[in-house]
Amino acid sequence: MQARSMATWDSMLPGPANRSNGGAADCSPAGLLAYGAGSSVVVVDPRSMQLVSVLPMPSPSPQSSASITTLTSALALAPFVTSVRWSPQPISRELSALDDPSNSHLRLAAGDRQGRIAIWDFRSRSIALWLEFDHSSRGDRPKLGIQDLCWVRSDSWLLAAIHGPSLLVLWSPATGRCLWKYDTAPEYLGCIGRDPFDWRHFCALGLCGFLLSAIALGEDSADVSLQEHHLPGVWDSVELPKNERHSTSGSTAPAVAVFPQFYARLSFSPRWRHIVMVTFPKELIVFDLQYGTSLSSASLPRGCSKFMDLLPDPDIDLLYCIHIDGRLSIWKRKE
Repeated sequence: MQARSMATWDSMLPGPANRSNGGAADCSPAGLLAYGAGSSVVVVDPRSMQLVSVLPMPSPSPQSSASITTLTSALALAPFVTSVRWSPQPISRELSALDDPSNSHLRLAAGDRQGRIAIWDFRSRSIALWLEFDHSSRGDRPKLGIQDLCWVRSDSWLLAAIHGPSLLVLWSPATGRCLWKYDTAPEYLGCIGRDPFDWRHFCALGLCGFLLSAIALGEDSADVSLQEHHLPGVWDSVELPKNERHSTSGSTAPAVAVFPQFYARLSFSPRWRHIVMVTFPKELIVFDLQYGTSLSSASLPRGCSKFMDLLPDPDIDLLYCIHIDGRLSIWKRKE
């Protein structure tokens, strides 16, 4: 039965990605691209344009059948994939090597709107581990959907996750335990990024300029160093308050659900230590974490659509930005 299920998955044609997936995508060290499409993770080889596999997230099981309303609402909320992250461990670049048992360590983390994180064993196309809170005592309260994921390295590989609007969590994929939690409420967190110079160090960015810098010093739950920053001048006085009037007070939904058109993204500079580049819908900021100050900022030129995401070039001093209308802009630092 398991072999038949795996064959069915390999022959599936993926549906399109949609807004509910929140732009979930990641490229592995081997060059494989994984992205969220509805309630599945699609893996493709962008060099050969080959569809490698489709990994469907299983539907969540209702906690209780005592209430028809509870059962209906649980089934109605599809588990949209909202974040995917490959394990940083490098593997062979050849697709044929994926069947090699020595590559069984290949892992892909996928989070969904139900607050679940699946650690996929890509070689066997099976879920090796689930990371999620115990909701048995929560009753019918909504679950904290996943906003973003990020692998960090301490004594071992850990997985940082944004649950719901403001909860930052460190999970141990080795044990399945939650090691550390930090609630940034009332801030809505938009994304997480890892420092390329220090894999223990990661940052979480809020929609209104809140920036949390964290260093995982060990696997002990209390052994995390924190520093808070606030980026000046990024509050969007038109869009965000307008959306907040339509959002529900005390919502447990992640930012991608409450503010689907508001993107706040960060990326560490691959060339300079302590430097992060941040985009909000209408502004680009370069921030120095060591001194806690903005080095430069630039507003969108007239006629340009809002920022959606950013990617620094690892070799030359360029920054690539994606806009919500599908255009790509290239930014260069002034001398």
